[in-house]
Amino acid sequence: MQAVAGDVSSIGAPIGIPRAPSRPLSFGNGAVSATEPASAETQQQVQKLRQSDANVRQHEAAHQSAGGGHAGAASFTYTRGPDGKSYATAGEVQVDISAEADPSSTVAKMEQVKAAALAPNDPSPQDLRVAAQADAQKLKAESEQRQQGGGTAPPALAARGASAYAAAQTAAQALTAPPGGGLGGLVV
Repeated sequence: MQAVAGDVSSIGAPIGIPRAPSRPLSFGNGAVSATEPASAETQQQVQKLRQSDANVRQHEAAHQSAGGGHAGAASFTYTRGPDGKSYATAGEVQVDISAEADPSSTVAKMEQVKAAALAPNDPSPQDLRVAAQADAQKLKAESEQRQQGGGTAPPALAARGASAYAAAQTAAQALTAPPGGGLGGLVV
């Protein structure tokens, strides 16, 4: 709105100088935002944060669901968006990877821990490390089972176990990303 000769502005703008149109403000969730549309860049940032939040929450929920009683609650790292809201951008679920009292219980537990680690559609490097650790724990427990039973494993089974153990160790060593990287992961 432009001032015209003879018009005296209520905010003291001199006559003939355009003043900025007033913008009503809304207050909510501790944020102040103009009621006019956000810039395209801001809208894109908010959309990316919303998508990240949904992905992180879905990823950690998959760990929790598959982990059952061996998985703890999810914890999240939040980023404040340009709209003033907080969005989950990283997360983790604590998982118990300790051995049980008897080898057969440890085998069953490690199968569930591995399933929890690999439950998301996009396992992180940390998730793959946990799966490899569960495989190694499981192989150790299976070895203890064979020793307690007094027998030895058939050669084909022993070779398969050694091969799986080597693959798990190779996968664990190949993953050099720092823990907690990516969209989320399990923490041992």
